[in-house]
Amino acid sequence: MASKVYFIKASVADGEKSISEKARKLFKAANFASCFEENDFTALKVHVGEAANNTHVKAPYIKGLIDELLALKTKPFITDTSTLYTGRRRNAIDHTVMAAEHGFSLDALGIPFIAPDGLLGTAETPVEINAELNKQVFIASGIVKCQSILTVAHFTGHPAACAGATLKTLGMGCASKKGKMKQHAALKLSINDNCTLCAQCLEHCPADAITLGRTKAHIDPDKCIGCAECLAVCRFGAVKCNWGAESIVLQKGMAEHALGALKGKANKAAFFNFILSVTKDCDCFGHRDMPTIVDDIGILASADPVAIDKAAVDLVEDKAGKKLGRLLDNNELDPRHQIDHAQKIGLGSADYELVDVGSS
Repeated sequence: MASKVYFIKASVADGEKSISEKARKLFKAANFASCFEENDFTALKVHVGEAANNTHVKAPYIKGLIDELLALKTKPFITDTSTLYTGRRRNAIDHTVMAAEHGFSLDALGIPFIAPDGLLGTAETPVEINAELNKQVFIASGIVKCQSILTVAHFTGHPAACAGATLKTLGMGCASKKGKMKQHAALKLSINDNCTLCAQCLEHCPADAITLGRTKAHIDPDKCIGCAECLAVCRFGAVKCNWGAESIVLQKGMAEHALGALKGKANKAAFFNFILSVTKDCDCFGHRDMPTIVDDIGILASADPVAIDKAAVDLVEDKAGKKLGRLLDNNELDPRHQIDHAQKIGLGSADYELVDVGSS
């Protein structure tokens, strides 16, 4: 049976208030009120964007969703986990301050920002899933302990996973640092002859795994945690990876961690994909005004995390007239690996019915 995915056209040009109301309209159309109960600790999972990033989902966009949760008398909190890479989202203090700078604060939205994985990203709970790659996964304790969850994903490209949407928001975004390291361990990175010895990779590596040689940098495989920060900052295509095999393992691991994040929350979860400002790289890139790869499309909502991501990929590819991997200049990347594996392990269905709720 096809899962319902609710859709409304939207564009950044509509303005923050209009986008907020459109998201709220989807909440009501999908009858998401049935997912939340009075006094639920409800995680509202977002990505607040890196320091200079201004193409992430803006805080005012989710105000209508917050108002709906408050009207249901839940106890919602904005949340996001710490990163492996060096930056202002690597610990709870810096992350909370930057979230406030981007408008994700108690003063601005009426609910607090709380890091679910503790001060250093190590507050975790092992969750048994008995899946293909993982028998257990490590999920942020605050995510495990809350009764319900609403995720707001910004659909973007991704240099390793091809697509960053709901499955990535759940799998990578709700995992502790140990869980993130497990997922990224699939990536075996090395430096090719395009290296210019600019040292940007060395400067940004959180594991001190990179040294500079006489002609190019070198990645120590024993120290590398696979966070792909070097891949993100290299401007010369000098970081290489066997995408055909390693991206598949990463995407499967991501889906399995998403399964762990949702365990115990059957019928207590709602998912949104904002297909606005769709950039080639994800919101972890701290750059301003990143170019988009497709025109704004709209917002999706569903109770099925697999269906909503399949619908998002289809809408983007139909709009662009190209496969997502080609839009990212890497034909070896395919987001369907995460979608297919998520369906296989029981997270949801890739078979969906798109319900256009209109923009009026």
